[in-house]
Amino acid sequence: MNLSKITEKYDELTHLERKIVEYIVENPENVLYLTAMELAQKVYASKTTIINFCKKLGFDGYSELRYYVKDFVNSKENQKSPISYKDILNNIYSEISKTLSLQNEENIKKIIEVILASKVVYIIARGASKPIADLLSSRLALLKVKSIFINDHNLLDTIGENLTEGESLLIMSLSGETDKIKTIAKVARTKNVDVIALTSFSNNSLQNLANYKMFCFADDSETKYNDVISRLGLHTLAQIIINYMEIS
Repeated sequence: MNLSKITEKYDELTHLERKIVEYIVENPENVLYLTAMELAQKVYASKTTIINFCKKLGFDGYSELRYYVKDFVNSKENQKSPISYKDILNNIYSEISKTLSLQNEENIKKIIEVILASKVVYIIARGASKPIADLLSSRLALLKVKSIFINDHNLLDTIGENLTEGESLLIMSLSGETDKIKTIAKVARTKNVDVIALTSFSNNSLQNLANYKMFCFADDSETKYNDVISRLGLHTLAQIIINYMEIS
């Protein structure tokens, strides 16, 4: 059980509707006890906006959406061990489980198809995300995919200038707001080069630039001044790609 019915149309939603989705994904337990009006107040919207949002996702109304979220919360509770975890373990569990709840198999298939069809896949990351990008690149190489991890950010301008149609970029960025990463993503799209973004579940610049994307959950995605933020979500996305490639 996951929240795919709520997240699968994320790209088609308005900015305000995306905020509603983000609130639900980050606070599913709270949603169980909120009326449509109370949820509207949480996201600075109207009750009508909430009702229309529910119908846009295929629910009869807010009550049905809330039952859907309740099933998700109950399934999480049933999976939990009766052992009392420390807070740090609870946070790890939450980050991974919420990241998994954001995934959609059809979306993953499309991304795998792009990777397999690419003449070369350039993998780009900055800061603490770089080891995960390096791991993904090496595993793709073992799976006979021509991938190049760009470790030196000074090379990004050169890579951008020489990108050609048929190649692709896979960009890992929790914040999705790193200037050099946004710049090369823009250059790639102007050259009709596919951009695959692995980023946090938020309305950031990178996810708006990319034409393929996978989202992970993160309690905090502002990495500019706090680069010790967990990348478990990003690592989970990389592992999903690796495992799916093995069966493709």
